[in-house]
Amino acid sequence: MVTAPIVAGRLFDQIGEITLRRVLWLFYERVMQDELLAPVFRAKLGTFPKDGWPVHMTRLEGFWRATTGGPSTYRGQPGPAHQGHGLEAEHFERWLALWDKTLREQLDPPEAEALLKMASRMRVNLERFATLPLDKP
Repeated sequence: MVTAPIVAGRLFDQIGEITLRRVLWLFYERVMQDELLAPVFRAKLGTFPKDGWPVHMTRLEGFWRATTGGPSTYRGQPGPAHQGHGLEAEHFERWLALWDKTLREQLDPPEAEALLKMASRMRVNLERFATLPLDKP
């Protein structure tokens, strides 16, 4: 069977809102079980899935909906949001590894690969901002 190439405008439709939400919640559940990543997120958002998590997850859903060509009102700035949390390259490596694992378990290969490629490209910008001092934009 030949799979049609993924295009951003269709990716959201191929994944679907419910599946995207399930992937995100499962991924962050895993993040919060990870010894390297959990302390960073717990310091910012509190106990998963309570405290600041519902608002954060709504924001992330909006971000990924917009990124995949779905309906969204997301207007955030992901880069600056990652400043000042003590993140280093190893955090982003682990983040991508968990994202890859979750995607491959939950999605068909073309959709998983497309989301992994998006996250890999985002990593460059996020990591650049994460390592800047808070007083530098």
